[in-house]
Amino acid sequence: MSSALIMQALTKGHPVDLVGVIVRGDLLLDDLPVQTAHMPKGLSAQQQDALAQLNSGDVRLVHGPLTIRNSVMEGSVRHRSVKGTLQFEGPVDVRGTTFKEGVDLSRSVFQGAVDLSAAKFERESYFVHGQFAQTLTCKETRFGLHTRFHRSVFRGAVDCTAALFDGMAEFLEVTFEQPVAMERARFGSGTGFSGSRFMRHTSFSEAVFSRDTFFGFTVFEGDVSFLDAQFLGSADFSDAEFKRPDDLMKARFDRKPLLIRTKRATQDQEKGLLQSPAGQYTVTLFFLLLAALLVAYAMKIK
Repeated sequence: MSSALIMQALTKGHPVDLVGVIVRGDLLLDDLPVQTAHMPKGLSAQQQDALAQLNSGDVRLVHGPLTIRNSVMEGSVRHRSVKGTLQFEGPVDVRGTTFKEGVDLSRSVFQGAVDLSAAKFERESYFVHGQFAQTLTCKETRFGLHTRFHRSVFRGAVDCTAALFDGMAEFLEVTFEQPVAMERARFGSGTGFSGSRFMRHTSFSEAVFSRDTFFGFTVFEGDVSFLDAQFLGSADFSDAEFKRPDDLMKARFDRKPLLIRTKRATQDQEKGLLQSPAGQYTVTLFFLLLAALLVAYAMKIK
């Protein structure tokens, strides 16, 4: 089907519900009419101010739910405004859909849940300055050449379990207000979380970071787990702050991590006597000496 049919439905404020289709042509969301948007309910004063600044230009609305599941988008999906916003009032569901060309939904406001599970982005996918009011789910999603969530705000939980980031992944200066799950996620190229803020429980358990990874100036306000995560390149946690105890040293580092001026709730203490190789050697030597003394004493009293 033609992307023009989708644009017609969106322009008229109709919901879009497609499954198993091939969409030909670019979906240029800048062509939607400019409208007046109302401030979403339930936002704090700080959140309202942030959204007001983002809405300094034109506002375009997608009124109903947008569902394009298990489909193929042959053209690009774009919102190129540098001042205005694109607001999705309903949920967005693109589970299992392949995007052959680039996706740029920067400066988008998602008032409903967003589900990208098992979707495939073959080229770039940009969500710069995104506002996610509810959950973002990207389980087993495959992101392509370049993924950007720069300065996005997630007010709902984020679940990217087993997601694959083939190219560069940028989560710079991002705010996560609810729990984040990136367990078993794989980051194939450079990865950046610098300047981000994790306010609730965060899990990178069993994640694989294949190249250089940056957590500089990142703040972890809640519990965070790196259990069995693998850092195959350099890992930079300089100036990061862990406000609760962490298990960072339970990850595997091919290179010693950078912890310059890193603040931690409980600094990693030297490994216990029974855990470090030197300690184990000392204990073994002690028992060997003790055994020798016991043998000598037994021979003496005969």
